[in-house]
Amino acid sequence: MPPAERITISEVDGVKVVRFLDRQLFDERTVREVADQIADRLPNDGKPIRVVLDFTGVGLISSTLLSKLILLQRRVDGTQGKLRLCELSPVLQQVFRTSNLDRLFGVDRDLRSSLETLHA
Repeated sequence: MPPAERITISEVDGVKVVRFLDRQLFDERTVREVADQIADRLPNDGKPIRVVLDFTGVGLISSTLLSKLILLQRRVDGTQGKLRLCELSPVLQQVFRTSNLDRLFGVDRDLRSSLETLHA
């Protein structure tokens, strides 16, 4: 049986927008499936990847997910692309601040702000 769909991806003006379907991205299987689904659906043609991760509705993430996000950031950087995060709950904002990952990732209040930043 194939893994459950964990994300949706749409495209807005050439930017991939990833939305998570789970409220908790915590257990190992869910995190692995999320990371695999993102990796499989982003282009692998060497062109710059522009992507927004929309955390609307996500209340809990694991350190394993954070490490997967770091790997994704490296992949995007390798294409001279850009990655933005948006719609982080106050709890998730605190996780990123506490781990100093708010310095690695571009974090925006909402999707519109992320898209504006990527088109600037």
